[in-house]
Amino acid sequence: MGTRDEFRERTKHAVALRAGYLCSFEDCGRPTVGPSEESTESVTLIGKAAHISAAAPGRGSRRYRSEMPTTQRKHIDNAIWLCSDHADLIDRDEVKYTIEALQEMKRLHEAAQAIAMQTRTNQQLGTGLLAVGPDAVCVGDIESIGSTQWTLRLRHFVLGDVHQLVTFIGHFATLRPEDRYVLSNELGDGRLLSEAPTLAKPGGEILLTCPIEPAAVRLNVHKIGSMSAIHPDTNDIYVKNGQIARVSGLEAFPQILRSALSMQRGENVFAPCAGVRFFEYFEDFKGSPWVSRLMMLDVVRETSIPAPSPMRDERQTPLPSITRVRSFELLSEIPNASRLPVRAVFDLQGFGLWEGQLSVYMPTPEEMEERQRIVAQRPMLSNL
Repeated sequence: MGTRDEFRERTKHAVALRAGYLCSFEDCGRPTVGPSEESTESVTLIGKAAHISAAAPGRGSRRYRSEMPTTQRKHIDNAIWLCSDHADLIDRDEVKYTIEALQEMKRLHEAAQAIAMQTRTNQQLGTGLLAVGPDAVCVGDIESIGSTQWTLRLRHFVLGDVHQLVTFIGHFATLRPEDRYVLSNELGDGRLLSEAPTLAKPGGEILLTCPIEPAAVRLNVHKIGSMSAIHPDTNDIYVKNGQIARVSGLEAFPQILRSALSMQRGENVFAPCAGVRFFEYFEDFKGSPWVSRLMMLDVVRETSIPAPSPMRDERQTPLPSITRVRSFELLSEIPNASRLPVRAVFDLQGFGLWEGQLSVYMPTPEEMEERQRIVAQRPMLSNL
């Protein structure tokens, strides 16, 4: 029997601290340390530093990599803090709990603990992100929903603070119409605000009453008109059967989606406030579990909040066929040829559930700075 590359006690202690002594398994978060009834000084520990890649070869050793040096196998990067139940579970299913899957679980959990420390809260992360205008994003719940009013319970701020929320309320009348909105990741939907929200703090909690307008009109996806097809790999118009390829209806939807989610806010000369805020969120929150959640919230905005267009009189959402954003996930934080892979699940008007993967454009900081400089130099064009 070979020697096992066990972690040092110092490493075990460090990985437990980084996990907050909570199980790192997805959606578990079970406390793994607490007082023992044996004495006032005794501690019960039900967690362990599990190997992501096995400590030794042999029967029952999961995810063992022979090419991995001993120093790496014993390193904290190869350790994940789990409760005893999940430590056993990952060693019963090597196919599902791959090295990459466990590394991602560890990354998300440790990032969540870092955010919990920064925000001074131990609240578990969820998909319940709420946005009130462009500068306030909170974790919270929807207390009630009516045809003319939503009531939100705000727990803590991810972007902005209560003072910015008060400023938003006070300056509501002067805001651009497209910035007067409320969004919910939980609903996968949003609304324009018909009036300024009302803030109350019963018992110290923040309750926000939001008068809303009716939902934006959605376009049947099968009624999308014909357009030149853009190749998903080259992003160029291409020839098919001797003619320029064209798409329409449901076939055109992925192309429209990719185009809308690849235009960053601040890079369009004709509409500098149009576009997604993916670049901003990616730069500020890269490496944390907030990236996908914030990107999803921005997709909700693109699907539910009408935006002005220099090409038409009517106000329409940038993605008018989507009635609900069910999920939106960033699959990698490493751009490939300035593109990031994402997975999305939507409800489409006239079709139903749609799921797919695509790549969205992500400029480098230098590219984004140059594009914003060009926009700033052409103010007359942006006002057309």
